[in-house]
Amino acid sequence: MAGDEDKADVFAIPDLWQTPKWLDQLGQADDASPPFFATGLKGTVSEPAASLFAVLSLGFQDSLDSSLLQLAPVAVEQHGFFKLPPLEASKAAGSDANDADNDTDTTAESTISAEPTDDMWMSLDKAPAKAAEHRTWDAFLNATSATTQPPLITEAGPRTYDALLCWSLDPLLLGNSDVPVVEAKTYISSLLALAIGQESVFYRRDDKSRTFTSALPKMRISGYSRHVLQGLENQCLRCGSIFIELRSFVQSTYSKRSTRCGVALASALEQILKDSQEHVAVHGQNPRSLLGLQSTIKGLLAILEPFQRLTSKLRKGYSDEDVLSIVFHEAYSVDHREEQLREIMREVLQRVSRPWIEFLEEWIGTRREEGIPLTKSSVGESKGFVKVDMETYMDDFGLEVEDVDFRLDEAKMPHFMPHDIAKSIFETGKNLRFIRSCHPEHALSNHEILAVTQPPKTEWLYDWDSILRLENRVSEYRDNLLGAIQKSHDDSQSSPQVRRSSLPSWPQTELQFFGVEEQKVEERILASIDQFNQPLADVGAEDSLSLVVRQRLSGRYQSPSNSSNFAPHWSLLPVLSFGGITSAQSQIVNQESLRLLFTHHDLRNHLKMHRDFHLFGNGMFSSRLSHALFDPDLETAERQAGVARQGGVMGLRLGGRDSWPPASSELRLALMGVLVESFGSGNGFAKEKLSSISRDSSELPGELSFAVRDLSEEEIEKCMNPDSLEALDFLRLSYKAPVPLSTIITPAILMQYDRIFKLLLRILRMLYIVNQLFRDVNARTSRWDDPETTSYRFAREAHHFISGITSYFLDAGVAIPWQAFETKLDKIQSDLNNPTSNGWQEKMESPDRLRELHSQTLDRIMLSLFLRKRQQPVLNLLEEIFAAVLQYAKFSRMQSLGRGADIDESTNPGELYRKFKKKVQIFITVCRGLTEKGRLGTRGGDDLGLKQDGIGEDHLVAQLLMKLDMNEYYSKH
Repeated sequence: MAGDEDKADVFAIPDLWQTPKWLDQLGQADDASPPFFATGLKGTVSEPAASLFAVLSLGFQDSLDSSLLQLAPVAVEQHGFFKLPPLEASKAAGSDANDADNDTDTTAESTISAEPTDDMWMSLDKAPAKAAEHRTWDAFLNATSATTQPPLITEAGPRTYDALLCWSLDPLLLGNSDVPVVEAKTYISSLLALAIGQESVFYRRDDKSRTFTSALPKMRISGYSRHVLQGLENQCLRCGSIFIELRSFVQSTYSKRSTRCGVALASALEQILKDSQEHVAVHGQNPRSLLGLQSTIKGLLAILEPFQRLTSKLRKGYSDEDVLSIVFHEAYSVDHREEQLREIMREVLQRVSRPWIEFLEEWIGTRREEGIPLTKSSVGESKGFVKVDMETYMDDFGLEVEDVDFRLDEAKMPHFMPHDIAKSIFETGKNLRFIRSCHPEHALSNHEILAVTQPPKTEWLYDWDSILRLENRVSEYRDNLLGAIQKSHDDSQSSPQVRRSSLPSWPQTELQFFGVEEQKVEERILASIDQFNQPLADVGAEDSLSLVVRQRLSGRYQSPSNSSNFAPHWSLLPVLSFGGITSAQSQIVNQESLRLLFTHHDLRNHLKMHRDFHLFGNGMFSSRLSHALFDPDLETAERQAGVARQGGVMGLRLGGRDSWPPASSELRLALMGVLVESFGSGNGFAKEKLSSISRDSSELPGELSFAVRDLSEEEIEKCMNPDSLEALDFLRLSYKAPVPLSTIITPAILMQYDRIFKLLLRILRMLYIVNQLFRDVNARTSRWDDPETTSYRFAREAHHFISGITSYFLDAGVAIPWQAFETKLDKIQSDLNNPTSNGWQEKMESPDRLRELHSQTLDRIMLSLFLRKRQQPVLNLLEEIFAAVLQYAKFSRMQSLGRGADIDESTNPGELYRKFKKKVQIFITVCRGLTEKGRLGTRGGDDLGLKQDGIGEDHLVAQLLMKLDMNEYYSKH
């Protein structure tokens, strides 16, 4: 057979090695030479041939004759099957050998190696990869290896877990067998869109209810059950609802007419929402897992929930102070939470407070005022926490008076601001408006002073380092402002004719092009074009709020270098942030306001004028007024038919006439010249001012003159009786305070002066009456033939009582408090004229403080004169005593004129005396009770220095008792 023969030929190859002819062709070889298949071969050897040689060598190695000659080395190509392994050591050795002998064709390094390519000894420097093992404590204790089989089915892979969830038997009782599985990437994208309040494939938005609904009733993704995904969906739904709510708040704030702080809050919220959406769209769109998605959602909720809680507290029609107060409280509430959220809320508080702080700076004068300034003529208008309003003051007895001035609207002041700081801020701005309106040449009235003094910026400070830096800046600003004021004052005194402001001029913009060269106009146009060609600045890239929000969402937040856990409490932040600059500005403005009041507006002389006339401190005025009103020897000012006036000194002659009250012409004739002649004696006004005052007193300071008081019908009826105590209640002093002094001499204070003047005028009349009564009883010219003993007693006791009351009222009740007030004024003027070495007073009074001292002085006087409402029973008792004296004075006057027949028969002198004595006894008993009550109570001193151990209320009443009943005459009887 041919096939079998071919096979026999093939497997008969070993027999061919024994033929001498084949051996002769191979050549001679040594016994020690290696077999031929270990030597190199020239030419290309195929892979089957090499395998064949290897097989043959195993079968015929023993049959080779040792006398065979060694074959010559056979070269092998470097890129063939038998190439050397790519080892670094072999390559290095090969390169060295090639460098030694480049011309040699046969080298030892070209030999064929029979070893495999992956040599285990060449990879000892690499640690072998070790498979991860599942280690348990049970396996460790049992000294056995733990099984690598996953213990939980969820670790077996999503396909195994999905198969179990979709199994109709539902062995896990999860109820997910009918829940469709959706694509994970689309599902996660939908959740991200839901978290930022946007529609997606699986969630649709209802614009009416502002809620989201799912496109599928149930859904899940591979590897997760419906219950696991439900919590994540709820978080995303809550985050999206907050997004929609905040965006709606922003849009409604912009669309409606809102407050400045409300718009600032909406702007900050809009920036936060924008940064949140940008983070989700750029950095959070491909989360690595559901945990990464949940981390992103929780980061959004941590930022948005405080603002959702903040906006929910704002009611309809909220104001700036509401926004500030709520933001302040919310920032305080999150201060103990994570640092990033704390920084976000602080930055929002800084932005929301900026409009309110700008008005505060404009009001106190550390910022150039913008818009239409607020003046006293703008009645009913308001700006910030300041309003111009008309207030009605009412005294204890119902008398009303109106006053138009700047008012502090405490309802519009944020509640976190302390009352003393708020009051100081308001008073500073009010006094600054006084300087600007009455002294426009003053340095504080010049807005250019801001460029010289460089006031510190007012803002919220949260750490001690910033607070200390602010104190240094305030001290520097204070020195600069005092220096600028002093320099301006020196320049105005040195050369008033050529007085110019030493402050640098405010930069003015050149608006006119008329007369400018064509080249100049072209340069300006080109410069304007270049400016408009500049790209818009990316404000959000450098925005501090955006930076903090982005760092919080990305997890790369870096704490500020100046942050410290040791920070002041939030209740101290308003004082530490705003108190320093407010205090410095307040004291400088108050100091200059007081200096102007004392030096340019004669405040001390106006106060002395009130002391002289309203409080009867001028003896000439008291004497002249007493004669003009009561002296019966003066020529009557009453117009009589057929009788010509003699041209002498005229008076009203109260008590010597039957018609009453006098006409206005009689008042003018009788009282003409009384004020002018009394004013020219012993006052501090300039001589040239006195010489220009006419006799009718129309040019007196404050237009001081006599006037008629507005009375009710009942009071008018009492005034029409010349023998009643109220006969002169219609007469008053009219005074209109100059505009600069209206803050010190207010309408309420003038009302106090009027009440004191009314009582002292009655006392002046009673003093004249008892003096006349003494003359009627004892004078030889009297027509009273035989006065009774009762009449002598009545005259002497009435004179003693009225004299004691008058001395107490004028010498103790009026003089002592006023003397303390003048001492305080001297101290204030001394501090103004003699400042400390650094030009700074530790405690400087203000115009409002001076007004309070003025009002306290009058209150103390009214208290001493029994003019307070709680002292009304004591004053009524005193008026009953005066009425008894007047009734007996009428009887005595009629007797002295010889008109005893005209006396009413019911008038009994003895009965009048007993009534008078009984009333006096009751009055003294009441005064003694007041003294004892005052001694039992512990009374502190007031700002005038009137303390208990000196001249308190009880001591003044004790002085009155010493004058009236030193020997306890009325007490014993």
